[in-house]
Amino acid sequence: MNKRLGYSLAAALLAVTLLGNEASALSYKSTQRPIEIILDGQKIKFHDSRPVVSTSGTTYVPIRVVSEQLGAKVTWDARQGKAVIAKGDSRIELTESSKQAMVNGTIVALDAPMVVQNGRTLVPLRFVSEALQVEVKFDDKSYYIFMKSDQYDESAKYDPYGRKIRTTNLPKNAQDFPYILEDIPNEMYEMELFYDPFFKNSFKDVLKTQKHYMLRLDNVNAWKAKIEKYYSLILNANYENIDFNWAKEAHSFLNILGTDEDLRSYVNWVKSNKIQLEGSLVAEPSIFYHGGDTFRMRTKFKFKIKNFNKYENLIYDSSFHLTKNDNGNLPEYQKDVWYEGIADIRLSSTIGGAVYTPKLQVSGTTSLFRGNALIRKSE
Repeated sequence: MNKRLGYSLAAALLAVTLLGNEASALSYKSTQRPIEIILDGQKIKFHDSRPVVSTSGTTYVPIRVVSEQLGAKVTWDARQGKAVIAKGDSRIELTESSKQAMVNGTIVALDAPMVVQNGRTLVPLRFVSEALQVEVKFDDKSYYIFMKSDQYDESAKYDPYGRKIRTTNLPKNAQDFPYILEDIPNEMYEMELFYDPFFKNSFKDVLKTQKHYMLRLDNVNAWKAKIEKYYSLILNANYENIDFNWAKEAHSFLNILGTDEDLRSYVNWVKSNKIQLEGSLVAEPSIFYHGGDTFRMRTKFKFKIKNFNKYENLIYDSSFHLTKNDNGNLPEYQKDVWYEGIADIRLSSTIGGAVYTPKLQVSGTTSLFRGNALIRKSE
């Protein structure tokens, strides 16, 4: 299932954002699906700046986050626009916008240069990792990049994706899950599952759902992809470049009767109200269950509202206006403030026999704000 990182992702990148000057512009899709990087079985945590995939298929990452995760030291010469990454006997010199690098005193050609975007230095992940003798592979189904260094623990247990399982500091309800991941906080597990009281007898918890004989990993990956692609559009709506193609693409991931007229109305509202959002959502495939009415997959999301004129319907979600849900009060969202949360996203289909198949779609009535969702300001 794993493939080399060098496989092109460009086919998925249809809309483009250009940043920086002509010489160092990084061209990428602003609404692209988030990509997760797994180092020795654990996700690398990114804060203000996440990995992005350029239109040429190169994965860029913040230099300090990844290099220091690999045990390397980074120094930056602002005057020359040069970065030096050093680890043991390995030394890499990169210059902004240059397609040449110096590796241990030897000039090496680059497929993609180092770039500086909004004050942050981004480097091509594959080149830097392999120069530091770290194995890199890309799983295009789960959208995980796996990195394996000399610190990889062969004796540890890993889940079907290759993520490290922990056996200590477990959540109080650990027995309700097939395993507990090292890099997922207890809060993500301890948040109560949603169930519809009208369909209580149909409720299946995570263990029962995942033991079903029809459940296939490829199908779970397909549902994960639809959720992440849909919310990559929703959480990055931007009056400067949104159009009806945005509505058409978002509609393609939804299980909803009728046309994309409602989404088109939102597009017009984004433009007239000058709405500008930035965010991402990552679905956790190991926390998947049946709430009695439909399937649900737990997700973690982050967003900020960069601009608007009127505080109304800023996010395409019928419950955005809520001030309270089952978990308590919800915030009134401020401009340029990051918020983070956990939500169980509904999956459903109007097609008979679609249960446990890739045909499940994001439910048209799902919400980031309703029910058992948790939302707070980012720390």
